[in-house]
Amino acid sequence: MSRVGRLPQVNPFSSRFVQPGAIPFQFPTPDGLALLVSQLEASGGWGEIVGPHGSGKSTLLATLLPSLSAWRVRHVRLNTSHRVLPAGLFDPPEPGTLLVIDGFEQLSVLSRFRVKRHCRLHEAGLLVTAHRPMGLPQLRRTDVAGETAAELVARLVPPGGEWVLAGFDIAARLRHHRGSLREVLFELYDIWARGSQPVANE
Repeated sequence: MSRVGRLPQVNPFSSRFVQPGAIPFQFPTPDGLALLVSQLEASGGWGEIVGPHGSGKSTLLATLLPSLSAWRVRHVRLNTSHRVLPAGLFDPPEPGTLLVIDGFEQLSVLSRFRVKRHCRLHEAGLLVTAHRPMGLPQLRRTDVAGETAAELVARLVPPGGEWVLAGFDIAARLRHHRGSLREVLFELYDIWARGSQPVANE
């Protein structure tokens, strides 16, 4: 069924609105960010953020990094199409360096070992994100609850755009995608782009 009225030109689920940093990470308590910073400091700058694909690990990093002013942060982002560490990464770091690697599981076992050994040798911090535990102190697991996903989606939908959610069970789609909120947002992007009402979920 076609939507009545004119469809806004900008898709609210476009990458510029949902990419890491565009949406602040939602902590369960107001002091969540401060507690995370304290945890990292208490562990000497060593820690990992673990969670399934698309569950908000990079978003959490984007929210966390501006609060790490006590460190000299070096941020590296890896993914399935880019698994190479930047040149000079194993050079001796400056004092107070915190190496942040988003997508640590993309490295081989040997490369992960080398990174850990390098940071220990030079007394640098190491903060990573990964889909599974990597042997560092776990700072947070980013499992997304259906209620949290629904609240986030509601903030993205502009007035008059509520039709995009008709018949769309966010919690069910989140389970279908094994906790990946990113995949849910991709679905909503496609529905909005078609400009028609979605069919009921199976």
